[in-house]
Amino acid sequence: MESYGIQQFEEWKTRGILAEYHVLFSRYVDTDNWDMLALLRFRSYEDVGKWREVEKRSPAGLSPNLLEWVTSVETYPADLARGKEAGSGRERPVYLVVPYTYSVTPSAYLEYADNFVRPQLEGWARAGVLSGYGLYLQRYSANRPWDSLLVLEYKDDAAFGLREKTVAKVRQELQSDPAWRSLSDSKHNIRVEKEAVIADELAPGR
Repeated sequence: MESYGIQQFEEWKTRGILAEYHVLFSRYVDTDNWDMLALLRFRSYEDVGKWREVEKRSPAGLSPNLLEWVTSVETYPADLARGKEAGSGRERPVYLVVPYTYSVTPSAYLEYADNFVRPQLEGWARAGVLSGYGLYLQRYSANRPWDSLLVLEYKDDAAFGLREKTVAKVRQELQSDPAWRSLSDSKHNIRVEKEAVIADELAPGR
């Protein structure tokens, strides 16, 4: 991927097939989770149709020599429901990718995300550890392992090392908000957190 694959994704972006992409590689070996995750963003659903032509030649965007190393591929059409773009000057960001299942309607889940999750994310950003984030909702979640995917981008290893301390500090601050505290007490009735993956980004020139 570093020698050829990323350049191919960059070419698709230059040609306008992709609006944006992020290729993440798991930092640690884990038999029960993914090694590589490609987040592909399209400008319109028409452009998603163009990707179908890419898939005919390069399944999952991978060349034949890369496919020789692949044992399984899973694809999840999803919508970016909430997000904050990372600023410039990023050197070595660290990603934490957290899947969830939820037991409420998508609209109710987004309300929960806006009133419980987002205040925490904004607090982590103000603390200087979180650069950006994306909350994805899967379009076709029946019998799939997750309904929503939260992708957190930390500034660097030092910032990621402060995650637990920052989480505790921001949550303590938010306890003074009765509405937030109520959601905190009932979150287990709304969603179930699945196994997270720590990953690094493969990017041109990095």
